[in-house]
Amino acid sequence: MSDAKLVIIVGQEGAGKSTTVQALVEATPGSAQIDAEDVGTVNPWQMDDAFLRMLWKNVADLTRNFWDAGYRNVIAGSFASSVDHYRTFRDVLNRDADVYIVQLCAIKATRDVRRIAREKTTSEEWRDMVDRVDPEDSSFASAMGDYRFLRIDNDDLNVNETVERIRQWAPNLYARD
Repeated sequence: MSDAKLVIIVGQEGAGKSTTVQALVEATPGSAQIDAEDVGTVNPWQMDDAFLRMLWKNVADLTRNFWDAGYRNVIAGSFASSVDHYRTFRDVLNRDADVYIVQLCAIKATRDVRRIAREKTTSEEWRDMVDRVDPEDSSFASAMGDYRFLRIDNDDLNVNETVERIRQWAPNLYARD
């Protein structure tokens, strides 16, 4: 078991990744937050292989910097949409860590309500396009990896209930030194 811990929150747009990352950091002692939407927003928007490599390097560098500064729990979201992305990121990270992957899932109607309510510009066309290019992924659940995995269907959960499920599933994130 490593002192360094990495919690990766994955899910489709509107599943609650950013909200959950923020709430989980507030509930987790010795933690730091990385939301890849904050470190990977570019104009014009692109999502090609070169961009993904840069994004994973940015997230990996920040993760190592937080660990080196004494934050043993790094909670990150919005940068790995499949187990293949995760494996590439782990190669870039190149550091021993206990990894926990939480997949947040919600039906389209729930995600649409959330996407419309937030401060980010959206349209029906945008939401439909994002859903087509980034469908719900099942590779984390079906793959064997160097991580623990939890799927949470959060249509009927508020953020505090989602955080509590994660806390119950991974109590060692809250263990005292």
